[in-house]
Amino acid sequence: MHAFICLSINLTMSLTYPSLLRPNTTEALTSNGQTITIPKLELQLRRWEGAGLNHTFGKKPLIDFGGKPVFAELCIYELMLLSGWQARWVEPFAAGAMTPKHLTRWADAGIGGQQHEPITDPIMLDLLLKIAQANGNTYAGCWDVVGWQGEAVLFVELKRHKKDRIRPTQPRWLEASLQAGLQPANFLLVEWDLN
Repeated sequence: MHAFICLSINLTMSLTYPSLLRPNTTEALTSNGQTITIPKLELQLRRWEGAGLNHTFGKKPLIDFGGKPVFAELCIYELMLLSGWQARWVEPFAAGAMTPKHLTRWADAGIGGQQHEPITDPIMLDLLLKIAQANGNTYAGCWDVVGWQGEAVLFVELKRHKKDRIRPTQPRWLEASLQAGLQPANFLLVEWDLN
């Protein structure tokens, strides 16, 4: 028997979302017998038709964002910036448990060739550390992009429609975040596909 968390979220009032990333539905995530309903955005992105990259981080599809090839994570990062937010793509892969890479662009190189653009906001750094500590001293499962504007914080996880699934570590990061004082409205699942 699942214990359900009942939420009455007014998606437009609980949190000021980036103007270009407003949720249009919800998704229920289950972990440790609890179901947590979070905001969700279904999004169509334009496929990159130009020359590809040599290093696509595991054959990630390329998106056409303003005439340049980017991964979906960097598309969301750019949409946050255009909405007046600060953001980073947080990538724990090939990094220490407590030292993920913070990315703002992708050089045509492997993960080791990417430029780390550290978050310098002390409140965000403290929040991320608190969540990682509650998550067993690891960033494993950290959602793809973190954005902030003033006191508003948003973690965004990207999943390609019918091609990606939530990994078991991601609901654990959500749970650790809730323990750290965030709400389900501080999370956004972006289910995207190429049009």
